[in-house]
Amino acid sequence: MNNFILGNTTKNRSAKPKLKERIVKKGLLLTTVFAASTAFPSQAEDLELHPVYQRNSYFSLTGGSGVTHIDHAENSEQKKQQFRSFDVRFGQYITDSLRVDFVHANEGHPYNHHRDGFAVQATYTKAFTNKFRLELGAGPYASFDTTVDQNGTELNEKRMGVMNSAAFVYSFNHLGSGAHLRLQWNNYLMSARPNGNSVLVGFGVDFDNQTNQAKVASDSLFNEVWLSWAHTKINHGGPDTTSGYSIEAAHRFSNNLALSVGWLDEGGDNGSTDRQGITAQFWSFVPLGNHLEGRFGLGPYFAQDKYEHSSAIDIKGVFTIGLNYYPHWVEEQKLFLAGSLTRVVDRNGYEDDADVARLTLGYKF
Repeated sequence: MNNFILGNTTKNRSAKPKLKERIVKKGLLLTTVFAASTAFPSQAEDLELHPVYQRNSYFSLTGGSGVTHIDHAENSEQKKQQFRSFDVRFGQYITDSLRVDFVHANEGHPYNHHRDGFAVQATYTKAFTNKFRLELGAGPYASFDTTVDQNGTELNEKRMGVMNSAAFVYSFNHLGSGAHLRLQWNNYLMSARPNGNSVLVGFGVDFDNQTNQAKVASDSLFNEVWLSWAHTKINHGGPDTTSGYSIEAAHRFSNNLALSVGWLDEGGDNGSTDRQGITAQFWSFVPLGNHLEGRFGLGPYFAQDKYEHSSAIDIKGVFTIGLNYYPHWVEEQKLFLAGSLTRVVDRNGYEDDADVARLTLGYKF
């Protein structure tokens, strides 16, 4: 959710995102694409969509545009999403035809609604040939909308809705084994708020995890530690971006589940917040071949914000989606590099949601 201008708003907003913020977000996106492209072997002879016992996890990245059905829009141009819609998803197969997808979706930039969010979808897959399949998904969608109300007050609206998806998948040899092109339609349903539709194009990868789906976890209280540089941007106009840090200790219960406790410093005073505190997140990990894993986490954030109280602690929320990379040149998979995006969800009555982009060095004990 980026910045926009309306003449009667109560806060100063810049017409364009900060250059530093653009560089960080594009850097994380390019890192994700590069890592995914190097995680699986290039095998031109292996072009088919394989059954789940060989391909039991999934990643896709798509982008495009669409229309948001805004009742008060003055013309059709204001309903367009301005080619800023995208969808990032990690999926774990449950059966041959059923997958659970963890999704970060952005609905683009129609007039006065910069909405994105996080969804968990149950996705049904149907293969018609060795190279072509159809996917249908639906699930709850936690959305965050930067908008301005009739009184000129800028809001970070938080609402639960439903996200539906349909995709056509076609195997594509130039990307390597398990890779394919993806044409996707997303439908966003929200009670008493604008609904939207996006058409997206991109790529996906089916991953074979036979050799690494059952890693042994340590029995110690904490068996991982994550040290991160954090770049924070409040989701409305005016405040500058800030640089902070976080440190987290995690217990990996299995290759797919973990619990972390940590300290997050959002970078000090940015003009709207001066926030830091303790985070706790429950994580679902999705192995993506031998050197990558996606992760999706959520939990409470016990934060002190000097703009709200001089010393009191308030409970906020955090959602995180990220990608871990275990370097090819390291023999034991104990050290990893990671990139992630955390949404800080401010409590009702306050409008200081934030995006925290993090670069992480992690170590497993």
